[in-house]
Amino acid sequence: MNAVLIIIYFAVLGNVIFRHFNRGLARNSRGQQLRRYLLAAVQAAIPMLLANFNTAVLAAALATATLWIVTYNVVYDLSHRKSSPDYDNHMDIAFGIYLFGWLTAGQAVLAAISNVVSAVAVGLAETVLIAIPVAQAAYYATYRTCIDDAGMQPLLNTYFSEAVEFVRSFPLWKSLTAAASLIATAALCVTANTGEAQATLLSAYTTGNGVPVATLSILTALLAYFSIYIWKPHHGLFVRTGIVALYIDVRTYNRSVMRYRTGMKHRLAALEVENNVKGQKRGKTIIMVIGESACRDYMSAFQPDQPWQTTPWETEKRNDPGSGFIFFPNAYSCAMQTVPSLERVLTERNQYNGKPFCDSCSIVDIARRAGYRISWYSNQSYIGVNDTSVTLVAQTADTAKWVKKEGGVQQFDESLLAFLDEIRPEDDNFVVLHLKGSHFNYENRYPAAYAIKHHLSTDLGDVECYRNSIHYTDTLLHRVFDYASRRLNLAAMVYFSDHGGIPDMRRSPRFLGFKMVRIPMWVYLSEQYRDEHGDTAEALEINRDMYFTNDLVYELMCGIFDIRSNRYDPTQSIASKLYKYRREDLKTYDGRIRIVDDDLDNGTNNM
Repeated sequence: MNAVLIIIYFAVLGNVIFRHFNRGLARNSRGQQLRRYLLAAVQAAIPMLLANFNTAVLAAALATATLWIVTYNVVYDLSHRKSSPDYDNHMDIAFGIYLFGWLTAGQAVLAAISNVVSAVAVGLAETVLIAIPVAQAAYYATYRTCIDDAGMQPLLNTYFSEAVEFVRSFPLWKSLTAAASLIATAALCVTANTGEAQATLLSAYTTGNGVPVATLSILTALLAYFSIYIWKPHHGLFVRTGIVALYIDVRTYNRSVMRYRTGMKHRLAALEVENNVKGQKRGKTIIMVIGESACRDYMSAFQPDQPWQTTPWETEKRNDPGSGFIFFPNAYSCAMQTVPSLERVLTERNQYNGKPFCDSCSIVDIARRAGYRISWYSNQSYIGVNDTSVTLVAQTADTAKWVKKEGGVQQFDESLLAFLDEIRPEDDNFVVLHLKGSHFNYENRYPAAYAIKHHLSTDLGDVECYRNSIHYTDTLLHRVFDYASRRLNLAAMVYFSDHGGIPDMRRSPRFLGFKMVRIPMWVYLSEQYRDEHGDTAEALEINRDMYFTNDLVYELMCGIFDIRSNRYDPTQSIASKLYKYRREDLKTYDGRIRIVDDDLDNGTNNM
């Protein structure tokens, strides 16, 4: 089997699969993936240039690799194609391509030692690796959905006796067929790898088996490279494939639940909350909207010199002194990623007090003690690396729902509007809406019909599609505001983003510039709220130009709830006249970067 054919096969298959299941990719993103998979295919084919493999060896490795490239993507799409505009970009494709190189390099190196060792070791490895995607396909065939957190939870929490009972629940012939298939697969893989790999690189020195030393050294180095790149515990490709990432996320979540629940008992036992304003009439709503990856530098309401109006509604509200809106042009996120940002946003934990997440009270805890009914609606994932702490807090709400878990619901942010019908206007409500916002891929953050209706360009690359997503969020915020004002007696509404983004730069966990943390934030206060909570309203007006990081949102919301508590420090609340932070005091990136060093800020509001 020719190495060039293998390179073409993997490069084409990888790009076809990726582009089919990632609709809305900008041109530069498509080109980037083409280069990535072509490079991966070239590397994976190198062992074929160094050794002659028989067809059976290559066929077994190719089949194993192809199953990994295709299976997760296909079963996920079959399960979610009606509701999801894209899918989480896991590393199944890259893993499958590099897996071919790892298997062939391993077969060649082990064959130099013993053909029997090579056949058994590589054959059994392929059997295990084949079983994982086949099990995913079998799960879909059985339940007509790909495995998700609901399916993974029982696997992690099942005792041996329960597993035996589960197997017995199937007809005997199905269990026997599955066992026989596994044994047959192992036999076929071992048999396929009995063909001896012959080294072809010329060398004056050979091993006892006649294998050129130079060739064996290169193959061994390749095997080590592939092994590290694929199997590295925390950042390797295997742990970032769809099924393995799900397993790790659910396991991490389960462990976090135990720690968070233990800490919650101690927190709530000592939590004291008292409303500053007594005898208020019930039946009001406070809404907190958490945006995603929105940078204020691309929003006309904060940066007017955009090439076109990206936030028409917010711009109108900012320019209307009587609108009740207060915009904060000097807001920053405390981190560049969701999990380190929101676990501070939602709790007492911030960069300045060093409190651990599991020992910190949350906004939900405070709102409940203040007499609010809490509703949490999210268009983000339910359990994942980027939202475990968010899920833990959200699940303590009276109502918590995720669009992704509502079967058949289209996963654009406007899907959240339907949940608002569930809120009882006669209650005091605290509502959290967690948006998908401007998360990459940007063109998938808004419906195609929306782009047509508003004459948005979708073929100009990532930056323009990013602006389009911000325009869509602006429209959604308008709709939420209108609905809550008409139906829910809206008292206050707060909008901010978890972090920013640089749409024309490759995403990175490293700090690449202040656009990653320059976020939008505004607060709306109704006329009735201003009458009843004059001090809070005045404080927010006074502090509108103060510098702020979003790990102080917990204190902001405590101020808007207008409470006193042993777990609330007014000096950290921008909704208090006691707010103490100045530009030179504030930091981002977990305290590593000073806000005063922002080269995009002219410092005219140096407060």
